[in-house]
Amino acid sequence: MSILLIKSIDLKHHTTPTRLEQPHPQERSLRVQSATMPLSPPDDRPVSLRSLLWVIAAVTCVEFFETGMVTFAAAPIMGGLGLRAEEFAFAYTVYGVCAIFMLYKHQWVVERFGYRDFILASLGVFAVGATLCATADGLTQFAAGRALQGMGGATFFTAGRLQINRLPAEARFSGLLVFIGTLLGATAISPLAAAGLITLGGWQAPFWAMLPLTAAVAWIAGPRLDRDTTPPEARSEEHWGWLLGLVIAVFALQYAIQGLQFELLSHPGQVLATGAASIIALSIFAARQWQRERPLIDYRGLFQLRYLFGIAFYFCGYFMLGLIGFILPILFQHGLGQSMTTTAMVLSASMSCSVLAALAHVALARRWPRLRPFMLSGLVLLATASLWLGQSAAVTDWQQIIIPTLLVGLAVPIYMGPVAFGTFTQIAPKVFSHAYQVKNIVRQLGLSSAIAVGTLVLEWRYARHLDTGHASLDWAARLLHGAPASAQHAAALAQACADAYTACGLVALALIPVVALQRVFR
Repeated sequence: MSILLIKSIDLKHHTTPTRLEQPHPQERSLRVQSATMPLSPPDDRPVSLRSLLWVIAAVTCVEFFETGMVTFAAAPIMGGLGLRAEEFAFAYTVYGVCAIFMLYKHQWVVERFGYRDFILASLGVFAVGATLCATADGLTQFAAGRALQGMGGATFFTAGRLQINRLPAEARFSGLLVFIGTLLGATAISPLAAAGLITLGGWQAPFWAMLPLTAAVAWIAGPRLDRDTTPPEARSEEHWGWLLGLVIAVFALQYAIQGLQFELLSHPGQVLATGAASIIALSIFAARQWQRERPLIDYRGLFQLRYLFGIAFYFCGYFMLGLIGFILPILFQHGLGQSMTTTAMVLSASMSCSVLAALAHVALARRWPRLRPFMLSGLVLLATASLWLGQSAAVTDWQQIIIPTLLVGLAVPIYMGPVAFGTFTQIAPKVFSHAYQVKNIVRQLGLSSAIAVGTLVLEWRYARHLDTGHASLDWAARLLHGAPASAQHAAALAQACADAYTACGLVALALIPVVALQRVFR
């Protein structure tokens, strides 16, 4: 998908160059969204438009492709390593904490080393992490590998988006198309890739596959990335002591979110107290950064109503996206008894619908730049599809739920696309990179929260459907370690998945009046 986009855009740019006349708000936002990019010494090496588009595609694809494969392959990975569900969730928490730490340090590193060295080093760290995961025989090494992957992978999404600012103004819309097509296309093919790799080489294969991929990205992007750095007097401050406190607070918050899955019923006070303490600590960190002249993230420039609304909408969108992505493979493979290949085909088809919907929205938004109608359409479609799945997911004929599964794929980008366009419109150029860092932190928290809530709902509803006399049966114990599920267990799990989809549909329904009544995203 991304290759076709690059070729078609490159051909269009060279044969019929045009200027964007009377740009609508989304296109104007692309022009002002130039981050605080490194200032000196300048890197004057000429780089063609086609080369920059390849850089955007190559850098953006890595983390989304790998995350999609690991998410899909969660059960084989847990089975191969002998991990319990909470141990795998801990490794996911470590990944998220390290990713959030590097998102806070993103601008700091770029100012001192430039994007080329930063991205190449991140690719190396990511590859080392993948190697540790592939050779792991237990939780400790696997979690260490995921930590390195979180530190390396956090770079790629933000860096890929900010490379669009190197394009000429009239070509940035083309860069945005490549960016969107790449991240959604990589996500769409990841289930099929994971299924094929696991069939050929076991659960380790998705991690080994990262080695040639990172090498290829380094070869494509390395010579074309800029090396510019920022003068010492203009660089952000280091804040190492405060960052250590930030890491502890973020880990505590992620631990509390993970605790919702496994300890809420047994130790509710401990889970809630940990979460509250971490939120207070993060608030103190933000307040301290507010007072700094050169903070890691300039919250003062982000404290505006439109951006805050956008971040809230982003969190809701990533939460629903994470919940759907978590439940869907469990439903098809374990609840309905489909093979890994069939499950991968269904997931990839649904995600391919997301690619088409996202590109269609981008094209339509150039002529009809209103945000709220698209957001409402996406939420209505998402609520309809989720409630449909909630009513039908427990059926024995899996083909009956293919249509709502595809509709879910169509709905998400129709809602998320306008949020992406509208959130950054009024952000000043000097703090745009900070705004995008915060958005990606919210992405990590949204996805983590979704997996925690999804696991909690499955544990609760699975137990209720299987045996009303038990409230905490482990739905994952049998299914994630290769033990064949009985018809009774599979039916209970399918019904639990249906309940989770109903919950997602109710979240979408609750958002509809909020979006309809607010006056910020119109």
